[in-house]
Amino acid sequence: MSGTRALWLAVAAGAGLGLAYSLSPMTVLCLPLLAALAVWAGRGLSARERRWFVSLVTVGVVARLVVIAVLFVTADSDRPFATLFGDEEFFKLRSVWIRNVGLAVPVSRADFIYAFDEVGQSSYLYLLALLQAMVGPIPYGVHVMNATVYLAGVLIVYRYVRPAFGEVAALGGLALLLFFPTLFVWSISALKEPSYTLVAVAELWCCLYLVRGRRWWQRGVAAVGLVTCIFALESLRRGGLSVGVAGSLGGLALGIISSRPRLAWATLAASPLLAMVLLLPPVQDRALSVVRSSAVYHGGHIVSSGYSYKILDGRYYHDGRLLWAMDGREAGQYVVRSLVSYVTEPVPWRAESAALRAYLPEQMLWYVLLAFVPFGLVAGLRRDPLLTSLLASHAGALIVMVALTSGNIGTLIRHRGLALPYLAWLAALGICVVVGWLTQPSRSREGVHAYGDR
Repeated sequence: MSGTRALWLAVAAGAGLGLAYSLSPMTVLCLPLLAALAVWAGRGLSARERRWFVSLVTVGVVARLVVIAVLFVTADSDRPFATLFGDEEFFKLRSVWIRNVGLAVPVSRADFIYAFDEVGQSSYLYLLALLQAMVGPIPYGVHVMNATVYLAGVLIVYRYVRPAFGEVAALGGLALLLFFPTLFVWSISALKEPSYTLVAVAELWCCLYLVRGRRWWQRGVAAVGLVTCIFALESLRRGGLSVGVAGSLGGLALGIISSRPRLAWATLAASPLLAMVLLLPPVQDRALSVVRSSAVYHGGHIVSSGYSYKILDGRYYHDGRLLWAMDGREAGQYVVRSLVSYVTEPVPWRAESAALRAYLPEQMLWYVLLAFVPFGLVAGLRRDPLLTSLLASHAGALIVMVALTSGNIGTLIRHRGLALPYLAWLAALGICVVVGWLTQPSRSREGVHAYGDR
């Protein structure tokens, strides 16, 4: 009798799984992978820490699935699918057209031209097309896939931040990345930010193993993976190659220097020579060319739809051709103003719409997090110089790239989120250090910096 019951249970489970797969194949494929990754990331935790970890991850997953379900249920029957943002339609339609071309399904000439148009081309489109060729159209499954991809990236970082920064800081960074409002929304969108985050995490992992691999073949695999990930970043978003190279080389160099006091002093002594190199005319000409090109991108954002901010002299917005003749003094001012605007925009007193005013609470949270990053950076360099340096250098490279090329407030907010998977851990560690300092001021400096381990 028990054998018959087991058979019927297996049949029922198979039928249920088949029904679920027919309704949403990506959900059936993604959730087991996410569960396995969560089990791996939670290994070795204490009972109390595991309860917090499981609670945060469970709430984060369920909340995302609920929003995706609401999106599906509330979809307009007059449209092929619902979207959270207008840009999502771009990815959903173009990936379907590319898939149809690959499967020899007839498409209109206009759709064929638009599918392979150079504007907006990225490897993410072909990834979606490949998945849809395998499992069929996924207008809502792509949201589940991106939620899984984003959560996978966060859990991987948590796994190697936890031993370095301690349980409290790691859980704090995890909570920030799971529930920071804009990151929450981007993580369930059909946009390419989740995929970029996962590849960036893989690239960071390869940087660590390039130094910490115990065997030569591990370091060799890490080197190949690092190069692959850097080119993958470029294929997802223009500028990813520069961010990957600058973040990797800068982080590895800073990590090695900061962990060796003698080398750090030697580097400090040699800094005047580096300053002299930066003063060479070819170097300055190249830097000026990069700034001018970035200012052109900024000018393009100003004339795009939505709300924008200006940081150049007014004459440059009237005639963009003047940007190519910008002198060094104005270029320097542009760089400084760009970095300031990256941090401060949208400023509260210039919130021009109800949407921007609704965003202001998160903007205040953004200011608070940035204020704690320096404390986390100092504490992190004492705990794990290499990991901290890699987090800081990758965040810095992204900040510079986004700051110099932005001008549209909505786009700035969206792209600013690319740096948060690096900054959140430093901010969480900084909060731990400052709270420990304020609550127990008589403790020794070492005790304060050990606060995050308890």
